[in-house]
Amino acid sequence: MNILFNVLSVLFSLFSLTMVVPFLGILFETQEKVYNPPPLSLNTTALKENFYAIISSIVDEKGKVEALFFICILVLVTFFFRNLFRYLSLYSLTPVRNGVVHDMRMDLHKKVISLPLPFFNEKRKGDITARMTSDLVEIEWSIMSSLEMLFKDPLNIILYLATLIVISPQLTIFVVILFPVTGIIIGLIGRSLKESSDIGQKKMGDLLSIIDENISGLRIIKAFNAEAHINRNFEKDSFEYKSIMTKLLRKKDLSSPMSEFLSTIVMVIVMWFGGQLVLSNNSVLTAQEFIGYILIFSQIIPPAKSLTTSYYHIQKGSASAQRVYEILDAENEIIEAENPKQIKLLNNQIEFKKHYLFLREARSTKGY
Repeated sequence: MNILFNVLSVLFSLFSLTMVVPFLGILFETQEKVYNPPPLSLNTTALKENFYAIISSIVDEKGKVEALFFICILVLVTFFFRNLFRYLSLYSLTPVRNGVVHDMRMDLHKKVISLPLPFFNEKRKGDITARMTSDLVEIEWSIMSSLEMLFKDPLNIILYLATLIVISPQLTIFVVILFPVTGIIIGLIGRSLKESSDIGQKKMGDLLSIIDENISGLRIIKAFNAEAHINRNFEKDSFEYKSIMTKLLRKKDLSSPMSEFLSTIVMVIVMWFGGQLVLSNNSVLTAQEFIGYILIFSQIIPPAKSLTTSYYHIQKGSASAQRVYEILDAENEIIEAENPKQIKLLNNQIEFKKHYLFLREARSTKGY
């Protein structure tokens, strides 16, 4: 349902943006009238010619002002449906986002309860607590919040690019060549972000372990008057965590300005090359089509920008996911018997012998 509503939202958005071309054609009297359109079909040319025929008939019968009013109402209606389907896509995805995190939380809790005691001798309680709390929150906000972008943004980019190819294939070649270059640059920063996030989550686990140990040993700390020493040690670890998170957030905050600047470079190149096509004598691109092209291309930048931001968030959250799955994938050394014997009533004694549990008859009637 999310994908379906996203498709409808993008289609209505695209249709509303293409209204700019006939709007400018009527406004500047550069659009030729169409009186004999081809039969209506799903072909792009047929749809455009039939729509221009409707606009031409309104101009002839009621005038240009009525035709402009008709286009404005049409744009308003399409934008309404665009935002309606956008909300429905988010509405249908919300249970998935929350459900996945809920399932992970339940699986993690069941796994922790089932693991043997020696496992907790190797892992500090604060670190396990961090994985069940802050790491899951990081997964929820970083990865699950990016699901909508992962479904919607590629779809937006593909449909907008397809429309740009229909308007001007020569101009779209620059877009297809330049966008992967920007993606490579963003990917290099995203890899560094994941490494920093992993270090930060581990340090948070250490801090929670220290807090747990300090609270548990508070009587000993006070008995030896060691508050100042404990505070100095905690301040040192907290300062290291602050430094790590400062670097991490600076890298994350770099994603939006960098992606926007790279997208602006691509747009300037498109404007320069497209302007040459319009100004050339044998132009295959009219002025209103070029303006419509720029408008549609500008709509590619926000999904491309949010897609790169989602990539950064996923890289940041994947470090937390790895820490969670270290527990989920931990092997349980206690193997349950395939066909265990059920004891409904215990009338004898229990004896531990050579690390095994035995039941035997009591030597007296009062044995237990």
